Amino acid sequence: MKIIDIVQLIEGKLLTFPNQNINEKEYLKAFACDLMSDCLAYVNVDNCLLITGLANQQALRTAEMLDIDCIIFARGKKLSKEMLELAKENNMTLIATQYTLFEVSGLLYQAGILALKI
Repeated sequence: MKIIDIVQLIEGKLLTFPNQNINEKEYLKAFACDLMSDCLAYVNVDNCLLITGLANQQALRTAEMLDIDCIIFARGKKLSKEMLELAKENNMTLIATQYTLFEVSGLLYQAGILALKI
């Protein structure tokens, strides 16, 4: 699923996106959690979305280590200016939505995004 389709599906707001065409990359899997140590333990595939409500730089640093370039922030979390700048420096796409983690996960799953096998 492409970024623009994800944004529309979850009624999200695109906060940052890399200079490249955001409609080129397809995301096939997603991992949802607020515990970044779980991300480090279980995320091991390319083209994976991270869905979280953890709105701090730890989420971005974890994604950077795992080569995750798209994060969806659930529950209407507000991101700091520093987070947005850090995301831009690392060519990350950040999306914010009012939906909960559960709702975002359900919508993406119904649309064909699969869960990681752990």
